[in-house]
Amino acid sequence: MERVLIVGCGYAGRAIARELAAAGLRVTGTVTRAEHFPEVAEAGAAPEALDLETDLHGPGRARAARLLADHDGVVYTVGPLRVGGSERFGDPLPRFLDLVAAGPVPAGFVYLSSTGVYGDRGGAWVDEDTPLGTDVGPRGRLRQAAEAALRAAWREVGLPVRILRLAGIYGPGRHPGLRLGAGTLTVVEADPPLVLNRIHVADVARATRAALTGGRPGEAYIAADDLPASQREVADFTAALMGLPPPPGEPLEAARERLGEANLHLLADRKRCRNGKLRTELKVDLKYPTYREGIPAALRADGLLPDG
Repeated sequence: MERVLIVGCGYAGRAIARELAAAGLRVTGTVTRAEHFPEVAEAGAAPEALDLETDLHGPGRARAARLLADHDGVVYTVGPLRVGGSERFGDPLPRFLDLVAAGPVPAGFVYLSSTGVYGDRGGAWVDEDTPLGTDVGPRGRLRQAAEAALRAAWREVGLPVRILRLAGIYGPGRHPGLRLGAGTLTVVEADPPLVLNRIHVADVARATRAALTGGRPGEAYIAADDLPASQREVADFTAALMGLPPPPGEPLEAARERLGEANLHLLADRKRCRNGKLRTELKVDLKYPTYREGIPAALRADGLLPDG
């Protein structure tokens, strides 16, 4: 594999671009607006404009097809999108898969899914053999449908997809220390406490690189670190590192009203994710195996914690 197209070169996509470029691959990263070209270029990728809501049909389709044909690997990072300003969500993936099926089929295809496909499990452990959830929210339902469509593409046209079910992503520029410093962080308090799963963005990049050629086509892999922990644990740990008091709590129902049901699912689905398959089949060695290593690194990267 020599050329990789990252569809949706946002926060995670740029970290993936850096990882792949450092490995000697030629990388192209798509964004909706040209104003983001400098960020993509800084990450080591050639920027291209691609609007998945308009360029997969009509006059833009031919250009999108050429872009796809110019690459032998694809990383698809785009999740469900809000429809206008409504509470409804849609997913452009089916239209993108129509383009893929028209050929040539890439040699590698990684889809960044979400552990949200499992829904709330009352704090129980889940792995790749755990049945998908039923109470998953609108994004979760679309993620489940996307995974099913990708597996169908593997069976029908030989698309060698590997699905990464990502836990909550954090890293430089995206961690609780930023909101703690601004005084805007609150912790959702529930009984039992909300158990969250996380992965540092650098380890998302490592997992994606491994999945482009490793593992088995048609398979899903949970990409989470080794230590599920409550929002309160991580917030208090971060505050202590920064020399700040613990942030205030917020009742679950107040958070539901503030965030809306769809966003609350990102916080309130209690489960603990096992990452054994990520380690054994994809052979990913996590740079930040828990938040206890990853949060200090993110704080140092943002100048909120001294080096050393």
